[in-house]
Amino acid sequence: MTPRFDLGAPVDTATDRSPPGPIGTWTIDHAHSGVALTWRRLRLGTVTGRLHCLGIIHLDDLPPVGVVRFQQPSRLPVLTMALDPASVETGDARLDTRLCGPDAFDVTRHRWWTLRSESLELLPTGIWRLTATLTARGTADLVELRSEAEASDHDTLVLRGRGVLDRGALGLGKPPWTRSPRVRLDLELHARRVVTHGGTQQPWLPEPQRGRVKNSATSSSYATG
Repeated sequence: MTPRFDLGAPVDTATDRSPPGPIGTWTIDHAHSGVALTWRRLRLGTVTGRLHCLGIIHLDDLPPVGVVRFQQPSRLPVLTMALDPASVETGDARLDTRLCGPDAFDVTRHRWWTLRSESLELLPTGIWRLTATLTARGTADLVELRSEAEASDHDTLVLRGRGVLDRGALGLGKPPWTRSPRVRLDLELHARRVVTHGGTQQPWLPEPQRGRVKNSATSSSYATG
């Protein structure tokens, strides 16, 4: 399918109408969410470092299938996150300390990383294709995240995504950190619905759709880029 583009103007959705999505604002629960970075390191096989994160998920509605939406009507990004590189955990305390140092993440100078979505496309399978900017060590790099959203109940949203980054954007560009040019990024975000000032909750779905708590994303494997 050839993607169409939506710069924020109204779109005729009579055809290729998207299924209802998790409309509203959701706060990421940092205690139950995380980001994983996976890369191949010389002589040590695969290394996975897990980071703490926090942030907001906001969806006005899903675009029609095959339409790339660059701006929501609210002008808010779908996903806004802060990642804590100093929280990295690989299972090797010595490696964690080295990763936080000036030859890798350099957390003294670059305390936080940010990830902000730039566009959203709904694929025919129901998977979300999010293009986002990750800023780490003062360097911005685009990453495509194939993501799947699911609500376990009215107030809880889970967003899982996977993408691939250039290793240099994370300070892993030289041996002995990695022998692969790419680093895989995995998200698992558990979020709670934001309650409005009036004390009422934003609607999960339009009234005729109440009770359908999942979006139409399939359980197929994520693409790795």
